[in-house]
Parts: sequence; C-alpha cells; structure tokens
Amino acid sequence: MEKEIDFNQPIDRLNTCSEKYDLRQSLFGREDLLPMWVADMDLPSPPFVLKALQQRLLHPILGYSLTPLEVYQAICDWQAQHHYSVEPDQIIFTHNVANGLFLAVQALTRPGDAVMVMPPIYPPFVKAVSLNDRVVVEAPLVFDGQVYNIDWQRVEQLIQQHQVKLLLFCNPHNPSGRVWTREELIALAEVCIQYQVKIVSDEIHSDLVYSPFKHTPMASLSAAVSQQVLTLSSPGKTFNLAGLQIGYAISANPQINAAMQAACARVKIEDLNLMAMVALHAAYSPDGLAWRDRLMQHFSANIERLDAFLARYLPQVRLIRPQASYLVWLDFRALFNDHQALKDWLVNQAKLGLNDGLSYGEAGRGFMRMNIAVSQQTMEQALSQLGVALSKLA
Repeated sequence: MEKEIDFNQPIDRLNTCSEKYDLRQSLFGREDLLPMWVADMDLPSPPFVLKALQQRLLHPILGYSLTPLEVYQAICDWQAQHHYSVEPDQIIFTHNVANGLFLAVQALTRPGDAVMVMPPIYPPFVKAVSLNDRVVVEAPLVFDGQVYNIDWQRVEQLIQQHQVKLLLFCNPHNPSGRVWTREELIALAEVCIQYQVKIVSDEIHSDLVYSPFKHTPMASLSAAVSQQVLTLSSPGKTFNLAGLQIGYAISANPQINAAMQAACARVKIEDLNLMAMVALHAAYSPDGLAWRDRLMQHFSANIERLDAFLARYLPQVRLIRPQASYLVWLDFRALFNDHQALKDWLVNQAKLGLNDGLSYGEAGRGFMRMNIAVSQQTMEQALSQLGVALSKLA
C-alpha cells in the first residue's frame, strides 16, 4: 500500500461537482481563488476503499440493500482502538454526523427545550437547535491565547438557569482542534449527570489526533456516563468519503437508542446506502490504520510549513496549533480589527477562500479556519499568495 500513497500529487477537482470548488463564486464572489474551507481533502481517497467500491460495481445490479453484520462489527472493532467498547445493537445509522445532530435534537428534546452549545462551534450545532424550535444556550469556551477551555462556572450556572436538557459537545473540538483531556470529560460528565443533561458527543475527528494527545470517547469514561451519552461519528473525515454520506450514532442507553430509532423512522432513515457500507467496511481495517498514520505525517508537515511562514512573515497572525484534525484555526485579530476588512483582504488580495470565523459564532470574530489537507504544492501556493497579499498591506 505504501507505494500507492502520494499525497503530494495535485488533483484537479474541476467538473467533479465539488462543493469546495464549484461554490467559489457564490461564497467568495470570485472563481480565481484557492479554496481551503469545507472539510474534505484535496487528497486521494484510499486505494483499498476505491478497490472495494470498484469490486462491488462489477456486479450489474445496485438494488435495495441491507447493512450486513460485518459492517456493524467493523465499527465496534474500529472504536476499540480508543478503548471504547461498542456492541452492534448500540449502533444506529445516520446519513452523516451533521444529520445525526439534527436527529438527536429531535429525539432527545422537545420544542422549547434548552440545548447548550459551546462556541466557537461548527455551525450545524446551532442550526440543529434553532431550526428545530429549541432554545440555543451558549456557554462560550475561554481562549487563553493557546487553547480553548471550558468555563466551568458559567456552564453550571446556565444549565441551572435555563434548565438545559441536552448538551451538544464536540470531541475533539471543531474549529480549534482541541483534544479534551480525560479529566475534563469526567468533570463535564459529572455536571451533566448531576443536572440530568444528556450529551451528544460529535467525535468525527477522533481518528486524526496528533501525538502526544489521545482521544477519549465521552461514553467510554464509565458505565454511568455511557448511559448519558449519544456518540456521533463517521469515517468521512479520516478517509475523505464525505460524498458517500456515511454516519452513525452509538449509545449504550436503550432509551436513547429507541428515541433515535424513532426519529430516524419518522424520516425513513434505516440502513447505510450500498456504497457507504462497502466503503466503511474497507476503511475500518488494518489498511485504514496505516493510511491514517501516513495522513497524520502529511498534515503535520503542512502545519509546520504554515507555522514557519507565519513566524517569519506574519507574526501578528496566531496559529492555534491543532491537537487533532486537518483544520487550522487562525487568529488575525492583531492584524485586523475589522472582520469585514480581514475577509476582503483574504479573498481579494491573498485570493484564499477560508471558513469565516463568524460562522462559528461571535467568538469567531477575527478568526478564520484553514483546511490544510492539500498537497505540499498547494500548501506552498497558499503561502505564496499570503506573501503577495502581505506586500499590499498598508
């Protein structure tokens, strides 16, 4: 497999219905920019996954399918690497993790209930609450200049004040890449158990953790905590399979599972689609572990390139070094005190399309999220464009 991996061969994604590229004009107002926003990779999906899909396509019929037990077992085996014990009957399939957030809000709360989020946070967290007629309760994370931390006093105060029923938690955190420690997760779980707040833990970035950090699944903390938690995950980020719509939910609590199954039934979500189940089974394998390890080396090299460039040419821009994921949270506040001016500079001078920090809440003002899951050549092109833009700053 080693010889098949080439993460530094640029791939042309034009005319492939790519969100990242085809939405440039509508999102940024111009086509001639380098898109480094939405969280998929400009890197090849694994050859062993593509081979499995190609093999299945040799059969001439793509009819209705049932998800076989070995797909469920593959998830159980994959989660075991994180010391998370999962049984097949604890798994419910969703179309993707964002879809799982919406279903979880519908399943575990009622209209008018308060649901807590911790901004800056991935936009569907808030939308899953507000679009389902629940009340968004924000407990912003506290940024100490290096990492984000939970405001423990505020979390407990808001839970009591608003009678919060559900916490939507991101573990590891998106957009900052923070990997929560076991001690932090235990403390958060204890507060939620005390006030009978259920937890939905989005763990889609859990495979992409940089050494020496370790991912701890929220539900793995104890039997008591597992009864409070619904875990959401997918191979989509790790193996660049977002277009196949693969997502799943896990809970050891039969009541939570029954509620999720009922929510899925109301919108006729049952099994994975045929290509999704084939891809998941191939990805969650020993080949998948080796692939993931090579990816992490590539991501680390791109982060180092970005960090070195900023240190030398743009020291005013702070890179919040991710502990997980290929998404880098950048703090531009020392360079720009006006967020719109920052956006205009990036689009029209640097010609880069990044995720707008404000889409993650007010806490993201002055920040941008950059996707570094690109070839070395593309990364160097982005840095070159930043250098040109820098020369045009007044």
